[in-house]
Amino acid sequence: MLKKERKHIFTLFCILTLIIGVYFLQYIITNSPVQYGTDIRPQWFLFYEEFRNLMTNLVENRSLPFYSWSSFLGTNFFASKSYYLMGDLFSYIGLLFKSDFFSTALILEIMKFYVAGFSTYLLLSQYKIKPIIKIVGSISFAFSGWAIFFSGQLVFLSFYALVPLYFVGVELYLQKKNAMLFILLTSMCLFTNFYFFFTLSCFTVVYVIYRYYILNDNFKTFIKDISLMILYYLIGVSITMILTLPTIHYILGSDRLGNFKEGIFFNQIQVYLHELSSMFVPNYLYIYSNNTFETSFHYTREIAMYCGLINVILLPCVLSFKNKFKKATISVWLCFLLILIFPRLGSAVHGFGDPSFRWTFFMILFNIITSSVILNEISTLDKRIIKISAISMSIFLITIIPITAMIIGKSIFDYKTQWLLFSIFAILILIYLFVLLKSKNVLKLILILTTLELGLSGYKLFHDKLSLSEIQDRKFINSVTHVLQDYDNQLNEMLDAIEPINNSQYYRVFVPHSSLYWDYSHNMSIIYQLNGTMTYDSAYAPSINDLKLLEPSIKDFESEWIFNIKDIDLLNFINVKYAIVSSEEELPPDGNWRLLSDSFRSSLLIYRNDDYRDLGTTYSKFKEIDDYTNAQSLLDTIYVDSNDFDEISQLLKSDTVSVLENIQYYNNQLSGYVYSDDQSFMVISLPYDSGWKVFINGKEVKSYKVNGGFIGIPIQKGDNQIEMYFTPEGFKIGAMLSFAGLMLYISYIIFFIRKVNK
Repeated sequence: MLKKERKHIFTLFCILTLIIGVYFLQYIITNSPVQYGTDIRPQWFLFYEEFRNLMTNLVENRSLPFYSWSSFLGTNFFASKSYYLMGDLFSYIGLLFKSDFFSTALILEIMKFYVAGFSTYLLLSQYKIKPIIKIVGSISFAFSGWAIFFSGQLVFLSFYALVPLYFVGVELYLQKKNAMLFILLTSMCLFTNFYFFFTLSCFTVVYVIYRYYILNDNFKTFIKDISLMILYYLIGVSITMILTLPTIHYILGSDRLGNFKEGIFFNQIQVYLHELSSMFVPNYLYIYSNNTFETSFHYTREIAMYCGLINVILLPCVLSFKNKFKKATISVWLCFLLILIFPRLGSAVHGFGDPSFRWTFFMILFNIITSSVILNEISTLDKRIIKISAISMSIFLITIIPITAMIIGKSIFDYKTQWLLFSIFAILILIYLFVLLKSKNVLKLILILTTLELGLSGYKLFHDKLSLSEIQDRKFINSVTHVLQDYDNQLNEMLDAIEPINNSQYYRVFVPHSSLYWDYSHNMSIIYQLNGTMTYDSAYAPSINDLKLLEPSIKDFESEWIFNIKDIDLLNFINVKYAIVSSEEELPPDGNWRLLSDSFRSSLLIYRNDDYRDLGTTYSKFKEIDDYTNAQSLLDTIYVDSNDFDEISQLLKSDTVSVLENIQYYNNQLSGYVYSDDQSFMVISLPYDSGWKVFINGKEVKSYKVNGGFIGIPIQKGDNQIEMYFTPEGFKIGAMLSFAGLMLYISYIIFFIRKVNK
C-alpha cells in the first residue's frame, strides 16, 4: 500500500513539474522576470527589498525590523507589512536565495504551486478518495484560476497554498480528535495574512458544521467538541500575537474598515454573468483584455472561480446521492450563493472592508472536494444528470457572450476572441461528457484532459498575454533602479557632502515620478534609501488619513492609497531640502529653489530648497483642526484636536522659533537637541504612531497628533536632549501572549502523545 502511495505521489510531482515547466521554462531559459500581477512592480518588489534590508540589519546589528525610514515619510513596517510579507514563511525562505527579487519571487511562486498541490492531496486523502482522483483534484487546486490570477500577489498565493493543509488539521480533529496540526496551521495562516485569515475563519464555521453533520450520527457532543476546537483555535491565534496585536492596533485607524458596499445588489448585471461564467473558463485570459463583463472596477472585475471543467461538470451529480452528503453540500452552496449575490455579505467576509470576490478560494476548494467525492462514485452516478448538465453548460458558454453583448449594447464581433475561448471550452465540456459516458479508463483520461486543460490555459497566459517587452526585462529594471546611484547609500553620501550640514541631518528629497523614476513605482525611495515624498501602499500609516482630509491633493491618480506630495508648502513642511530633476520645469512651482549642481549623473540637476522647514520646529501659534486654512499655515501654526486644545495651549510660552539640531536617526530611534528660552511646543514631521516613545533629558513625555497626523511634543525651558524610540504598539504584550500560546501548544503536544501511548 505504501509503495503504491509513493508511486501516486511521484506521479503528482511529475505532473506539477510538467505544468510548472510549461508555464515558466521560457522565462528561466531567457532569464526574463515574470511580472504578472498589477502590484508586483510598484509594491511587492520594493517592499520585499526593504524587508531584506531590515532583516539584514537584524542579523548584523541586532535591530528588530520595526521602522522603515525610506518608506513614505517613515512607516511602521512591522505592522503595516504584516499584510504583505512580515509573517509569511515563504518571505523568510526567500532570504536564503542571493538572487534578485524577480528570480526569488519566481522560485517562491513555483514552491507555492507544489505546496498547494501536495496539501490538497493530503486533504483529499482524509476523504478516502482514489489516488488518481486525488491527483486530479490536487492539480485543479494548484493551478486554478484564482491561483494563476493572484500569483503576482505574493502573499495571496502563500496563503492559498496553506489553506488545504489547514483543513487537513480540521479533519484530523473532527475524525481523530488530534488538534496538533489544526493549532499549527491556524498560527501559520494568521501569521501569513490577517486579511484572508478573517475570511478563512468565517468559512471554517461553515465547513465544520458541514463535516460534523456528515461524519456523525447526531449533534449530541457537538457543543463539547466545538468548544474544544474553539479553544485550540484561540491557542493557535495567541501564538501569533507578537505580530497580530501590533497589526490590530495599526489597522484600526484604517479608513478601509467598515467600507460596506452601498445597495443590496451589484448595480451591473455583468457582475453576476461573470460570476457564473468564471467557473467554466480560465477567465484570467480576458479580465484585463476585451471583456464583455467589464465593470471598470477592480473588485467586481477580479472574479476567478475556474478550477478545471471536470470540477464543474460533476457538481449537479450531487442530486444522485441519497445520503446526508446531498443535503449538506447544497446547504453550503446556498451560503456561497448568498455571498455572491449580496455585496454586503462579500464585505463582511473580508473583514467588513471593501466588497471582493477574493473569498472564492474557499469555494474553489469546496467544489474540488465535492467533485472528487462524486468522481469517486462514478460507477453509481445517474448518467442522465451528467448528460443534461454538460449539454446545458455547453449551450450556456456558446450563448452567454452574445447575450451579454446585447445587454450592454455592443456587437458580438467586438468580443470574438472571448467568444472563441468560450466556444472552445464548450466543445471541451462535450469531450469530457464523452469520456464520462463511454470510456473504460475514465479516471486516467480525465487526468490527462485536466492536465492538458490547466497546462495549456496557463501557458496561454504566461507566454501570449504577458509581454516580454523592454519594460519587463532585467536590463530595464536595472536601469531604473540605478538612475541615481550605483551602490547603496551613494546618493545620500553625495547629498550630505554637497554643502555643509547646518543643524539638521534629516531631510527629504523630491524626485519626479515620471522622468527619473520612469513611472516605475511610487516606492522607489526604498531602492535609493531616500526619505521620499510618495508611495503606493494600501497599508499606509493611518495618521496619513488626517493629512489626506486636509490636503486631498496628496492623492495621486485619485487613489485612496497612492500619494505624491507636490505642493510646495507641504514639501516645505515635510522638510524637503533637495530636488533632483532632469529639467527646471519639473521643480514644484513657487518654490525658493537654488541650483547646486547641473551635472549630477551627467545630465541631472540638483536644487536646494532654501525655504525648507527643519524636521523639528517649535511653534507659537495654535488653532483647532476645524479652523484649518491652507498648507502654508502648517509652517507656523499648530493644528490640534479639540480634545487636546486646552492642554497644548498651556505649553506655549515662547515666541522664539527653535529647531531640532544634531539629529541622528537609525534603526528604530531618533535623537536630537534643542534649546528653548521658555516652555514651547515642537512639531516633528514624522507620521504620528503610538509606538513612538519620546524622552526629554531622560524623562518620558506625552506626544500628540497634530498638523494632519504628525508628532507634536512639549519642549522645556533650556536644554532639551530628545530621544525617540519606536516599538510597535502592542508588541510587548503580544510577545508575552505568543509565549503563553506556544507553551500551551507544547503542553498539548505532550499531553496528546502521552494519551496516545497509554
